Amino acid sequence: MRITMIAIGSTGDVRPFIILGKELTRRGHQVTIAAFSRFAASVKENNLSFFPVNGDAEAFMESIMQPDTNGISYIPRFEKEIRQTVPSLIRDFEESCREAEALVCNFFGTVFYSIAEKYGIPCIQTYYFPMDPTPDMPISSFRHQNMGRWINKATYRVGYLLIGTVEKRYLSLWRSENNLTVRKPRTYPDYRIGNHTVPVIYALSSHLIHRPPEWPDYIHMSGFWFEEALPAGWVPPADLEAFLSEGDPPLYIGFGSMSGRKMNRLFAVILRALHATGIRAVISTGWQNNSFSSTRQVFFTGYIPHDWLFPRVRAVIHHGGCGTTAAGLRFGRPTLIIPFAGDQPFWGYHIYHAGCGPKPIPLSDLSVAKLTKSILNLVNQRKYQENAARVARLLASENGTKNAADIIEKEITAW
Repeated sequence: MRITMIAIGSTGDVRPFIILGKELTRRGHQVTIAAFSRFAASVKENNLSFFPVNGDAEAFMESIMQPDTNGISYIPRFEKEIRQTVPSLIRDFEESCREAEALVCNFFGTVFYSIAEKYGIPCIQTYYFPMDPTPDMPISSFRHQNMGRWINKATYRVGYLLIGTVEKRYLSLWRSENNLTVRKPRTYPDYRIGNHTVPVIYALSSHLIHRPPEWPDYIHMSGFWFEEALPAGWVPPADLEAFLSEGDPPLYIGFGSMSGRKMNRLFAVILRALHATGIRAVISTGWQNNSFSSTRQVFFTGYIPHDWLFPRVRAVIHHGGCGTTAAGLRFGRPTLIIPFAGDQPFWGYHIYHAGCGPKPIPLSDLSVAKLTKSILNLVNQRKYQENAARVARLLASENGTKNAADIIEKEITAW
């Protein structure tokens, strides 16, 4: 079967689809991943087809992931970033699915449902954070993750009304031109495609996030999606191996696709805190240009596969992306999250409440004193090590990637 997977966003959005796409390919399906052009190489090197989508990944992420972004300001910033590119984006989405027999997508409102409706193909929605109403937790883009059951549930109404209002401005004309009924803004997820309901897969583990009992049967939790092997031909840098062998296991510190001027201040704070603690660290500069010089205490590097590096470090500090959070837990590593925006406060909250690390420090609240204290807490509190190891044992019993592929095949057949 020809399956198009559309992932708009950062590495944390695209990488899970590469993992899932490889499993679907192994089962005989033809998979194409549509994403921003910067991801072409990583998709193709995994033997998957790639379709480039108009847009600048770095500018997109920097615009919507500012540290002061909250559940209300996220949507206006998102709209501002895509306003000029909406027509070309929709054309690219259409073209990427022209030959597809099924569509798997990340979250972009109901835009992808409209593409599937035009072509009459099944559509499966995937999430890495809560987007279906529950009083147990607010919608993921809210910084405060425990606001009481009534307010928690109300955040979904506000979020979806804002999303629907934006969509009506930009999608209504396209739907009319394609003889599709114009969708009205709603205060809840609208999973309708004609007489079908879009099935949903959460790439989350029930060992960390319990499944809300009020969610309907078409919402699935597969477990996290993990790589089963290192990239073919990948060899660890010799200088990194030497650094790891020269002393106690270091910390891992990295912020994935986060970038922009705020990163210079962040790295300055980190270096001062590390100097105060005397603890070694491997720092991944991610999308930020690596203009730093390594020392005997700190090793700067570009991307290193988490599956290779995390077993060799004592704890991890990062922004709180779903994939990095899951990888840290997979290897039983105590975790400190410094959330920027988006779903990152959600992961910081759940790491802390699972007892796997200290209370998260939002980037806007970060200081040398706070980070120094949290680093010492992270490495010295035995309970964090014990709880992270316990979660790792539970995750070892899951196969989220296989579960998700099973669900996709079943739901496509039943469509």
